Amino acid sequence: VLKEDLGDGLLATDIYAVTDGQSVAAYNSNPKACALFNRMTFQMNRSLKDSGFPTIGKYYMMDLVDKKRVVVMPMGDYQWGMLLDVSVALGLLLNVALPKAIDNFEQAITA
Repeated sequence: VLKEDLGDGLLATDIYAVTDGQSVAAYNSNPKACALFNRMTFQMNRSLKDSGFPTIGKYYMMDLVDKKRVVVMPMGDYQWGMLLDVSVALGLLLNVALPKAIDNFEQAITA
């Protein structure tokens, strides 16, 4: 679904388990990124909580050098990470592609 909506702007994506950071579904998978972003999400949530801030909501996003962007969505027992080209319009990503992908993911894990 993401590849359909985002086209060549989607460079890589993984859905990985929070328990061990292992990818369960992917396009151009990056196992090292899965493990490290899994740990980073945990550490960010712990830092936010220890600071008295709310924890991460639906996603966090980072703009990277070389016109790249990372989006990570904590989803209960899983996280969904993606590497995008910045040519992907944020409105298309946040209002169309991600909600559709999340709906499909939730249907798949409840089936």
